[in-house]
Amino acid sequence: MVETGANVRHVCYGFGMTLSQGYMRFPFALGLVVALLGPPVSEAADRKQASDPWIASVRLIRDGALDGSGIYLKSGLVITAAHLTAAEAKMGVQIAGVALPATVLKQGSFEDVDLTLLSIDEEKLPLKLPQMQLCAASPKPGDAVIVVDYANAARSHIVSPQILPDKFQDKFATLIGDVATTGNSGSGVFDPKHKCLLGIMSRKFISHIAEGDKEIAKYLVSAVAIRDFIPAEFTSLKW
Repeated sequence: MVETGANVRHVCYGFGMTLSQGYMRFPFALGLVVALLGPPVSEAADRKQASDPWIASVRLIRDGALDGSGIYLKSGLVITAAHLTAAEAKMGVQIAGVALPATVLKQGSFEDVDLTLLSIDEEKLPLKLPQMQLCAASPKPGDAVIVVDYANAARSHIVSPQILPDKFQDKFATLIGDVATTGNSGSGVFDPKHKCLLGIMSRKFISHIAEGDKEIAKYLVSAVAIRDFIPAEFTSLKW
């Protein structure tokens, strides 16, 4: 727990979730997620394109221990949540069936911008990975999304920040529902229609009520924040 107030707290969390209703476990361990949640297609060529993997997820390795998730962007860059990494730690990733060392290019913080940008040697990847674009448009309440961690994917939807106390609404404006059935820290949240990254999962909000704690929503660091976070030397990659 990191903050309390107005009977609401927000917490960061690791990975310990099991397969439950709303999850889809993919029958391979490459960290590649097929586009089975995208819009329907009718032409054969479109069907082939829609069935091609378009998300590459990673599992983090921190000081030799398996940790949370991250998302492969392009050119050897991986984005994840800052509270899962440390600049002084020995970082690595499991991706495409191999374990590779990772360098921390930029380390954020949980209290500020909960993002870390990692770099891996893409020449050591056993296959060519899909390149991920950051979404240009901000999501709206009700928009359908998919949430992907290193092993699972789940449907969810964007919810309004108005469900939070006033003091949280500006800072934590991008939220999803379906708290119990979606991936945790470092998971990617995607727009299945435009096949782009909407944000990286950071924390969840819990409300204290007479009947007990109630999970309200999960916060994702938005694509806008990711674009601002990526160092200037990588702007040529056309995010």
